[in-house]
Amino acid sequence: MKPLVMFVALGLAIAGQTATATTQHEAAQTVMAVSVEEFQALKQEFAALARRFDAMEAENARLRGGQVATRRAMGRLEDDHDGQPGAEAPVSWTERISLSGDFRYRYEYTGTDQNGASNLSRNRIRARPVLKAQLPADVEVAFGLATGSTDPTSANQTLGEFGEDADVALDIAYVNWATPIDGLHVFAGKLKNSFIRAGGNGLLWDGDWRPEGLNVVYDDGTFFGSLLGNIVQADDGVGSHEEFSWGAQGGVKAALGATQIRAGATYFHFPAEGNRCYFETDDCRGNTAVPDPANPGNFLYAFDYEMLEGFLEVDFDAFGLPAEFFVDYVKNGDADGEDTGYAVGLRLGQTDARATWHARYHYQDLEADAVIGLLTDSDMALGGTDSKGHKLSAAYSFTDASRVNLTYFIAERQDSNGVENGGEAYDVDTLFVDFEWKYK
Repeated sequence: MKPLVMFVALGLAIAGQTATATTQHEAAQTVMAVSVEEFQALKQEFAALARRFDAMEAENARLRGGQVATRRAMGRLEDDHDGQPGAEAPVSWTERISLSGDFRYRYEYTGTDQNGASNLSRNRIRARPVLKAQLPADVEVAFGLATGSTDPTSANQTLGEFGEDADVALDIAYVNWATPIDGLHVFAGKLKNSFIRAGGNGLLWDGDWRPEGLNVVYDDGTFFGSLLGNIVQADDGVGSHEEFSWGAQGGVKAALGATQIRAGATYFHFPAEGNRCYFETDDCRGNTAVPDPANPGNFLYAFDYEMLEGFLEVDFDAFGLPAEFFVDYVKNGDADGEDTGYAVGLRLGQTDARATWHARYHYQDLEADAVIGLLTDSDMALGGTDSKGHKLSAAYSFTDASRVNLTYFIAERQDSNGVENGGEAYDVDTLFVDFEWKYK
């Protein structure tokens, strides 16, 4: 500020020299007298101003230093938070919520030589949207709907019923906690079936079955396992009493060069003996049943189902294409007879991208009481147990998310219990033409 004071004083002195006076001598004396006195006063005032400005600059510098220190401290706090175990960066709801699902349009034709039955032709759809939300602490919540009725093994909706509104039901609703142990998950709610179905075949469980209860699943890439507790029937306080089924599955995965092997075993207990046929009280879906003396026209299961399963899957390359072979065997430890079932199959190719294809062949023989008929594959021989036959299918992917799939069943129902066709076996041949789309 001192150069500014001197510049102002010099300007005032020059101005004083140009003042008009009556005489040069008097003007010179006046200018000199005024200039000396005023200059001293101005010098003192500007010195005071300079001190004020210096103080203000010092205060501003102190405040700026405090702001910098505050920003640095906040930055250290953010770095420390990011470094904390389990610290999560904030994400928007669009990143935490996802929508996925599938849609299928099917033409179906079934021909049979069962006494009194006629051939069946129909168009059917299936839609299954799923909404998932990722929550803090490694928790996922899922909610999904599906077309179809309350049938536990089918989400198909038949078209052509006078345009009436189609049924939509709750398909899944669960919470999934990824525990701190790598590969260990805990599920609760209405769930997707976590048990491995060898070759994708439905020897024990149809692909649309959704257990309800608690499920603990483990998979570390080498060993896998699943423990399921399933609520079959709730106690309604009137006539139905609570029934609970449970099961455990475990196994191992191994690699032999380019060949991948997966082998495992399952125990699945399903209570049934003495209970009315589940879902449809007059149809136990191939299982041995006896008339219900208290309710004519209804039937009671003759056995419980204590199913012990062993399976093997082998993935390998054949003719430059991915291929898979599987074998699956099951036995019910509670039945007196008709208690075993098996399936074997081969797949060549894989529809996992645009312009890919696959072909499959399965053979299955499932005796009447080998498994609970309520849950087994609903497509082979019109569903249920007590049948055997072939399944041939081929599929082609038009895009990464769409394909056409042709499936043909050549099956025979045994009617071991004599309730379907007078004890005589009969043929059931079924054709599916499926157009499928997936989205995510």
